[in-house]
Parts: sequence; structure tokens; C-alpha cells
Amino acid sequence: MGSPESANVAIPGPLRSFLRMAGISQKVSPEEVMPLLARNVFELGYQGLGSKSRPTEFLILLSHYVQQARELATLAGPDGVIHVSSCDGAKPLLKILGYRTRPDCGQRSTFLETADPQRAFLTIDSGFPLPELEKSLQEGRAFTYSFSMSRVPAPPLEIDWTKKEKKVDVVDMILGDPELARFYWALARMDGETLSLLRQSHALKKMVPQAAALDFYGSHMCVRSGRVVVPGGSAAVTAWNELVGASPDSPGEFIPKLFAKDGGWLAAYFDDLSTVSPSQQTHFTEPGRLRRFYETFRGKDSSDAGTGVFRRDTGLFLLVSRLRWEPNGDPYVPGNLEVWKKIFRQNTDFKMIREVGRRSAHWDHPGQLLEALLAIAQVPTETGPLQSYLMLSEIDGRRSPERRLSPATVALLAGKFSEFSDQYLVFSEFPDLDDASIAAFLQVATSLDAISKSTLRGNAFGTFQASVGLWQILARQGEIPGAALNDSWQKVVGPFGKVTSSTQLFDAGRTALKELLLTASGKTDPVLQDALINLLAGPPQSAPDAQRMHDLIANRIRSVLDEQRLVSLDTLLALGDGLREVAGGNFSGNTLLPLAGELREFQMPQPIFRNSERDQWAAGIYNNRHTELQMRTNLAKIIKSPSSPQQLAEARGQLAPFLRDTLVGLNYAYYEPPGAQILHHNPLFVRSHDFAGDTVIGLNRLWQAPQLFGAGSPAGGGAHLVGSLADLPYVLATAEQDFIAPQNVQALIWRELVPGLLTNAVVPRWWNVSQNELHAVSLYQQCGEELLAASAQNDELRNKIMNILPDRMVPRRSERVEQALRSGHLAEMLSQLMPADTFYLAAEYQRRFPEEANSFGPAGHELAALSERYPNEVNWERLSRDFGVPHRVLAQSYTRELLNLPPFPVFMGYSSRLLAETWDSNNLYWARLADEKHYSPVMLNRLVPELTRRMVEKIFATDFEDWPALLRAAREAGEEFRQGKISALSGNDSIPRP
Repeated sequence: MGSPESANVAIPGPLRSFLRMAGISQKVSPEEVMPLLARNVFELGYQGLGSKSRPTEFLILLSHYVQQARELATLAGPDGVIHVSSCDGAKPLLKILGYRTRPDCGQRSTFLETADPQRAFLTIDSGFPLPELEKSLQEGRAFTYSFSMSRVPAPPLEIDWTKKEKKVDVVDMILGDPELARFYWALARMDGETLSLLRQSHALKKMVPQAAALDFYGSHMCVRSGRVVVPGGSAAVTAWNELVGASPDSPGEFIPKLFAKDGGWLAAYFDDLSTVSPSQQTHFTEPGRLRRFYETFRGKDSSDAGTGVFRRDTGLFLLVSRLRWEPNGDPYVPGNLEVWKKIFRQNTDFKMIREVGRRSAHWDHPGQLLEALLAIAQVPTETGPLQSYLMLSEIDGRRSPERRLSPATVALLAGKFSEFSDQYLVFSEFPDLDDASIAAFLQVATSLDAISKSTLRGNAFGTFQASVGLWQILARQGEIPGAALNDSWQKVVGPFGKVTSSTQLFDAGRTALKELLLTASGKTDPVLQDALINLLAGPPQSAPDAQRMHDLIANRIRSVLDEQRLVSLDTLLALGDGLREVAGGNFSGNTLLPLAGELREFQMPQPIFRNSERDQWAAGIYNNRHTELQMRTNLAKIIKSPSSPQQLAEARGQLAPFLRDTLVGLNYAYYEPPGAQILHHNPLFVRSHDFAGDTVIGLNRLWQAPQLFGAGSPAGGGAHLVGSLADLPYVLATAEQDFIAPQNVQALIWRELVPGLLTNAVVPRWWNVSQNELHAVSLYQQCGEELLAASAQNDELRNKIMNILPDRMVPRRSERVEQALRSGHLAEMLSQLMPADTFYLAAEYQRRFPEEANSFGPAGHELAALSERYPNEVNWERLSRDFGVPHRVLAQSYTRELLNLPPFPVFMGYSSRLLAETWDSNNLYWARLADEKHYSPVMLNRLVPELTRRMVEKIFATDFEDWPALLRAAREAGEEFRQGKISALSGNDSIPRP
């Protein structure tokens, strides 16, 4: 739309009704309406491809509503108000609405009848006030309703809005042409300077066929001063010219050719490189590398980069984002090149990997490994050499040079990657674990995997992984000293190395548990469960408010264990020790009878299906063998009867399933998501965790992250997890997220995003954060805001700021920030900036311009004084560690850090999980709110999960990449907190039940 008269688009009827029918959030700004409409049309409006596509029910209803709304707008007339004063006068309106009056119209007993079901449905669904109209007719009074045209701005895009030489309404054109709708959506996300130049060069019309590629890969396209900004900067201009076949100095020629080449894959390559840091771009665009790397990546694949719902360049994106480099400029190689030659020659079902593997024998330089990784970046697998490389690079790259992984360890990890890759997260989080610790873990895991008896194998998996999970929690909280990490790890892992019976498994679990407690606390407490819960709740606290918070968290853990009906560790260990003593003749078995009775206190819920009905309706979905065996356990009978030492030893083995469940329950309880319901109301949830894969046919990767099965299937036993305990915080959040009810009707809340947000709130704990550190996080955000305010009247300062902020922004967003600063719309602009934006701006400005303290306001000066006085508390590394978020996919680790990245788009295979991992504003914002209210940092342990849950309730998004909806929801939750509607701590010593 290039003409002035098309700068606004007329929407028939109230905007609220149109947004409702179009599936657009009610909270979007007016200028977002048309682009989001276009997005929903091509994304949701058509089934099939090309000439075989047909409208979906969504588009049919939306089109019919638009027509109905136009009829109502015509009825409303020039003044835009519908007037009805009598029953006869209501008939034209009711005909449009799909209703009719009864003969007794005008009487209090009358009501409206459906005449046209389709129109009537649209009337109700769009929110027309039909009850008010009906009541007016009953009471014989006039009915009035405003129904004027709504006008919304639209991006000035040069699109031909004619069809067969006749002017067509913009809304109708978008509704009727998915390719044009996608093109419109893609252009609307580009910055104004780039669009203006493309319009002037008349390049837009010929780019319509590249709408899909432009949508996926066009948001980083940027023209400044008449030249395309290319990855690698001015030094790479010649290389891009040769690769594209046009000069970046001629955007009207360069951009269309870029998107048309190789089915959009060159545009994908350009976009991925545009996302990473300038230093990373330099490595990939060095002379001779750009073309070679791209052609290696492109290979012989003839597919189109724009097909599908999600971007298909996931492998390439992760590789260019996370690739590490040696000081000499070579790609980083974990182990050595010989190891990777062997890794590429491992058996695989993928032809491309086999072909690259055959050529690996001739490698003699790290660059050849990188080329091999680029060549397989499009292979659709989660366990190939590229994924191994990314994981092992993160594990090895976090270690000090003298503690790097040996080639043998790299080979070991890569060889078992397809089976155990999710278990490797602990090694990237704790780089102090040495080669021997890694080898010990894999040796034990392999031996447990070889257990033939399914029941024993499942119990062994669960007990072993739960013990490791508890070690991970205590190590993360600093309760296991750094110097003791390897020794304590091997003492926890080692006892499981030779398990061949349930008795040995129970003894191994008991030994590992006591070693863990001894390492973390320095003593073996006689009341073991309480001691362990207190350790999990956090390090010992001395301040009264910190002690109170510690008790609250400990009580919450206890409540989960109680409501899962799990047997106390003290009972289990006392029974085990007692049975050993009885077998030795040193103890009377009668004293164990009360403890044995506690195993019988758990009762299965009354089944709603008989076994025959379950077999009919849920065959193969679920069996409750684990809980049935526990129900049949009768230690009291063994204790009362004369028993041999062998029988008493076997009786100890019957405690193993109970020990497994309690240890697993402690892991579940620690990672309880805010607003959890299953953990408190389904007493079988922990017991139903299937480690051996007995409940699902064909699930073989049992050491990988668990999957949720059985949700909404009572015949199948209800929701339960199948798999390991890896990635447990995210998986539990996935199971519990549906119990967080949105506050907005029709709200879109991402299934992959919300568990990430909840994980970011649950994994961090705040026991070791100082008051100075908390205040510094607030000051960084305030300082960034002060810099922005000062730059509105200072061109030099504004230029410096606009050289920093684009690191976190796409060109369109950074352009709008600069325009707002120039025009003085500071308040509006600040409301659209993420807390992480202002935090990063202040930190990076200090780093780049340390001598320019005069640019700072009061918060900046206070921050500088705080940094000078307490450098160890408020430095970037510590703030990143304490207020960052885990990056399970991006950085292959649960280590918390601030990566300072813009919100990532949706990729095939990860959907919105990467968006959650790059959304690092929440914890920074919640910390600022706590500082404003003068809370102690330990209060964040309660405040962060609660505020995050409130934020999730308020999310009202339109599409998978609608990060502004997250910002709106966070600010709304923050305002509630500022107004005193959310209390950080209740007035008693217990947390209210959900």
C-alpha cells in the first residue's frame, strides 16, 4: 500500500469483535492488527498447498463475519449507530443476525428464535449484545448499539490491491490470497528504511513468490545509507557480492536475488549469520570461507527453505550461534580430530552422514570438521554428529584448559550419545566433574541397562537417577563443596555398579543416600528424611526472615511427599537395618512390625474401570504393576514367620521399590512448578513414573528426558511420565501448565513456552544473593532508562546507544526505538523495552565507555559507587550466574547465565522453547520489584515463582513469536505487585494449598 489514502484500513464494526473472530489478542496495538490478520490467514486459514488449498473453518467463519459486519455497518448508517424502536423495526437487524421474533414480540414472555444457524453463530461468537436486544424487545423500549467502522493503520507497503483491474478491499484481498497475506506479514516486520528503498527500486512486486522465505528469514534484512548491512561488515561485502550475484550496494537487486537463490537457503544462511555477534560473523565470513561454508551447507538438497510451518534451519542456527573458536581462529575440537573421524564413521541410517563419514579419513585440519558439521546441518536427527558436537563443545568449553576432556572420554560420550545424551546435562552444568567421574557414570548406567528383569531394571533406573538428581540439586545450591564434587559424585554413583538383585539395589540406594548426606552436612543425622529435606530447601540460614522462608520451602516439599503417600526414608532405612539385624540374630523382629505396617498404609484409589474394561479401552496404554507389587508387599508376615537369613535379605529387597519412589518424589517435590495440582491431587503420579518403558510399546530411549503419557485418559491410569529424570523441571512444568487458567478469553498460551518460563522460575534459588547484588540488578535497569532519557536530547549519546541496542533487536525494532528517542516519545518507548534491554544497555555502555560517567543519572552514579565498593558482588559474572536462566537447548546446560540475545524465532523441533530460553527479562524484573519493596533477596524464592505464575495467567498472545505479549503480561503482574495485590510472604508458616 503506497498511496496516502491507503494508510488506514477500514474494519467493519467494533474492533474487539473483529479481533475475536480473527484470533488476534485484544491487547495488541492498532498498528499490529493488519499484519497479525495476514499472519493468521496464511497460518490458519488454508489447508493444502497451491491450487489444492482450501479454506479452513476458521477462515470461512471470519469471512462470513466480515460480510455480516458490513451489513450491520450499512444498517447503522453514517452515524454508525444501530437504532431499533419496535418489533417491526427490529426485523432487518434480526435478519442479518440470523434470528427472528415470535408472534408475542413486545411481551415480557417473548424471546428470539434462531432463523439462520450460521449467522446466529457468528452473532454470538463475535460478542453482539443479543441479550440486551432481546430484553429491549420484551420491555418495548428502544435499543441502540454503536457499530461504526474501525480504522487501523497499516504499513505503507507497495502491493497491488487490484484484481482484474478492479480495486479490491484490503481485508478481502488478504482473506482471499494466502501468498499475498504471507508477503504482507513478512514486509510488515521489516524496518522502514529497508522497505522504502525496496519500494523505490520497484523490487517488491517480483518478490511475492518468495513470501515464505521472506517471512522466515527476512526480519534481519537491513539497509542503511543505501547499502545492505551484511554479516561480516564491510570486509565481507565482496564475498557476499560474489555469492549472491549482486552487490550489497544495490539493495534493489541484491535482496531479491538473495531470497530467490537456492529456494531460500542462502537467505536462511544470511539470516542466521545476521543473528550472531560481530566476532562470530567475522569467523564465518573470512575470505575463502563464506562461499565454501555455504556451498558445503547447501549441498545437493533441492528442497525449499520456506516449506513447512516452522523454520528448517535449526541445526545451522545452533551451530553458528554456539560454535567456539581457538585463539588462532580454528574451530574448537573437543578431544582431537582423530576422534571425530571415528564419530562420523559410526553406524547411521542417514545417507548424508555416511557420505561425509567416508570422506573423513582425509581430514587434517579443524576447518574440515566444521565443513562436515555444516554439510549435515539439515539432517533431521537429534542424535547425529552435529548434536554430539554441540553438546560436547559445551561440556568441554566450560572446563579450564588443564581439565579438558581427553580424546578417550570424548569418544565414550559420543559413542553413547544416542542413548544417554540428555543425561549429559549434568556434565555441562558441573565442569569440575573429571573424566573418571564421567566414565564411572556411563559404566554404571550401562550395567543397569543390562539388567534383564524389567521390574528390577526400572527400580534401578529410578533409584540411581533420583540419587544423582539429589546430588545435582545440592551441588547447584553450593551445599557440596567444589573440592568435593568428584569424590562425592563417585560415592553416590559407585554403589550402583554391581546391582543384580533388589536387595543389592536397596543397599546401594541406602549407601548413596548416606554418603550424600554426609558430604553435604558433614554428619549422618538420625532423622534422615528431615535432614535431607532441610538440605534440599536450601543452605542453613541465620536471619529470621531467611529461616522462615527456608521452613516454608521445606514444608512445601513435605506436603508433596505426604500427598503422594510416600513412605518415609527413616522408616525404610530402619526396616532395612532391622531386617539385617534380625538375620544376624541380634534383634527381635517384633519391634519392626509397626514400621512394616506403614508400608501398608498406602491404598490404591478405587478403580473406575474393571480390568476387562481397561483392556478393552486402554489396552497397552498403562499397567500399574509397580504399585500392585507394592500393595502385595507384606513384610509383617515375613517378620512374624520363621525366616532364614536368605528370606530376610530378600525381604530387604522388597523395600527397593518404596525407596525408589521416595527418592524420585524428593526430586519431583523440589522442582514443583508454581500452581501445581497433579503433585497434590494425584497420589499415583510419582509411583506411576515408568522408568523401564513397561507402559508404552516401542519406547526405547529410556535414559532420555521423560515424556508425558495418559493425560486425560482415566482408563489408562491417568497422567504419568515415561523415561528418565533428565530435564525434569521442564517436563513437570509441561504436565502442570494446563492447570494455570488464563485470565483472558481466547488467550493463546504456548505449550512449549510456558514450561520454559516456569523452569526459569523454579531452577534458580536465591540463598546466596546479597542485598547489594539485588540492588545492583535494579540499578542497572534504571541506569539504562536514564541513558535513554538523556539520549533524547543528545545526538552523540543516542548514536552510542543505537550501536549497542541492535545487538538485542531486529532492525525494525531498533529503528522504532531510535525514532521514539528522536521524537521525544520516551515513556511509550520505555514501556516497549524489555527489562533485559535496559539492563544490557547499562552494562555494555559501562564496558565500552568506562570514562563517560557524566552520561549517567543518579542511578548510574549509585551503581558506579556500588561497583567500586563491592566489585565481587555486583560484577557481570556473578549477576549472570545468579539472575540468568538455564539454556537446556541453546547451551545444553542447566547452568544459569545471561546470554544477551534477542528473543529467538520458532524453529522446527523446538517450537517455542528457544523463545523461553532467550526470554531472560523475568528474573531481572522480579528482582527490581523486590528491591523497590525493600525485600530481602531470599524472598525471591517465593516471589519469583508466584509472579511468574501470575504472568502466565495474563499472557494474551496471537502467534508463536509474540514476545510483546510476554512483556505485557510481566508488566501487568508487576503492577499488581506494586499495588499490593500479591504478597511475597503469607502471615503464617505454611504455604496455602493450591
